[in-house]
Amino acid sequence: MLENEVYEKVKEIVVGYLNVNDNEIRPETNLVEELCADSIALVELGFRFSETFSIPMVEGDSELFIMKNLVNFIVEKMHNN
Repeated sequence: MLENEVYEKVKEIVVGYLNVNDNEIRPETNLVEELCADSIALVELGFRFSETFSIPMVEGDSELFIMKNLVNFIVEKMHNN
């Protein structure tokens, strides 16, 4: 899966779970600060990303709250599996 495909899938998951408009999401978007994702939402999103991409998720890394960092993390994990 290419990075842009991962980005679009992550965006789809975030839009669906947080019930936000897809135009609110950019590579620089912070899930916590801009989309108001709370700790429960972050855990649930982590599970969804883990299931969707068949990778383990790391909890508590605030760098992963930013879309582009999250996508890079997922792509890296997918290529290392």
